[in-house]
Amino acid sequence: MTHAPFAIGLGVDGVGWHPAAEKLNPDSRPADGAFWSRTVKQAEAAGFDLITFEDALGLPEDGGHSARLDSFTLSSWLAPQSGKIGLVPAGTTSLQEPFHVATATQTLDFASLGRAGLRLRVGLRPEEFAAAGREGYGTLEEIIALVSSGQSDLLSTSFDEGWEFAQIVRLLWDSWQDDAEIRDVATGRFLDADRIHNPEFKGRSLSVHGASITPRSPQGQPPVFALAHQTIPYDFAAATSDVVFITPFSESDLGERRAGAEAASGRVNREGTPLQIWPDIAVSVGAEGKSRLAALNDASGSEWETDTGIFAGTAEELVDLVVSWHEAGLQGARLRPLSTSADLQSLAEEVLPQLQRAGIAPAGPDVTTLRERLGLPIAQNRFTGSAPFTADFRAAEEALA
Repeated sequence: MTHAPFAIGLGVDGVGWHPAAEKLNPDSRPADGAFWSRTVKQAEAAGFDLITFEDALGLPEDGGHSARLDSFTLSSWLAPQSGKIGLVPAGTTSLQEPFHVATATQTLDFASLGRAGLRLRVGLRPEEFAAAGREGYGTLEEIIALVSSGQSDLLSTSFDEGWEFAQIVRLLWDSWQDDAEIRDVATGRFLDADRIHNPEFKGRSLSVHGASITPRSPQGQPPVFALAHQTIPYDFAAATSDVVFITPFSESDLGERRAGAEAASGRVNREGTPLQIWPDIAVSVGAEGKSRLAALNDASGSEWETDTGIFAGTAEELVDLVVSWHEAGLQGARLRPLSTSADLQSLAEEVLPQLQRAGIAPAGPDVTTLRERLGLPIAQNRFTGSAPFTADFRAAEEALA
């Protein structure tokens, strides 16, 4: 049996995803440039295809994170320190401006010579709205209760705004044709105005008229990622993204979540490049993986739970799990280290080498862009050709109404 290429992503949240990671790793600080340089260089040398940088406009209320660096600025700073690995910051659709996110991603794509990506997140947590000086939707518990009751359109409204945000970002990325810069000295023209296109997008929540201030970047359309747990987020991912991270808690749960993501592509009438589906799990890996998780839980005073399954075990066990995903026809996986330094060392020294021996190897040296690394075709400009894919988020929501 042959399988398509399978990509491996590393999802980093500061010193670690576990809220006690900073307590047990006092020498690693999330605002320390040396920590980030070391992390990215180690991940790249190990063969990870990309690294995502968790980000939000406010620190989580669990008290486990003392600081955060802006993920776009951090990624652009790390770009010249790396050469192959994809760099994926996070943009928050409810609180950031699509124009700024679009140009920041384009800038990163230039700085990294075509290795930029973008993870879209809606961001409804109260601490984020408070940090932005805006009124939110209540406490996290109140938001969860509203959504769970089915009596609120909070999810559909927020993700609908996110869909408009994504459309604007992609339109801005294509607003300059590749050959818009003519640099004609004889006529004194730097640009050909006919090759720059105003998106003129007007939606229910967001609008944009003018073109980007940044030329079309090396990839044209940097890969877009989204994480999804349930129906409306699945629809959002299928309507906006190249890759969706799904969050399985077990093997049977993986099948259900995969089916949910696959069904979303049909609901949003997606046509063109198919949506890639990647399992996304938290890991405490290595000979000390289980004991390290236990120590983290002891330090925090409770057994930690998160939005996805937590793997705690040996490198061999994790390799078997990832290989099973590859054999099942999934297109990649993202691994979130509970303790960044300790788990990345085990991933780099044990897990990635074994995966490579199992046939899950990083792309060759001739692959230079993140789109190529993920097996995505060259992105045509929608103003002169066709978009990589088309989809309609509202078609799905109308069908579910």
